[in-house]
Amino acid sequence: MLGDDYITTQQWKKDFVPRKTEIVATLAWLQLPDLPIEFYHPEAVTRIASYVGKLVRLDRAMKLGARGKYARVCVEVDLSKPLLVQFKILGKEYDIQWEGLTNICFECGK
Repeated sequence: MLGDDYITTQQWKKDFVPRKTEIVATLAWLQLPDLPIEFYHPEAVTRIASYVGKLVRLDRAMKLGARGKYARVCVEVDLSKPLLVQFKILGKEYDIQWEGLTNICFECGK
């Protein structure tokens, strides 16, 4: 994010015309607060992140096995779909907090 604008990148393809390309995905960091300790490891967080979007990378602290207030991951999200604000594990709901997505509607992703 630069100011209030989102910076998106995508792989160049044959006949790619930037002015005519619709932005359908963006990268975003999300936080998983209050995650139980048994799910606070890279394998579990990777699985949770894949439910939300395409995993891009784990936070450095998560890779090193450090536990903070929340697990943090970067995912590619499909902007044509609603952004998730919660997920369930074994019947219990947990919140998702998105970093810097103040200009995106959580209902439609636009």
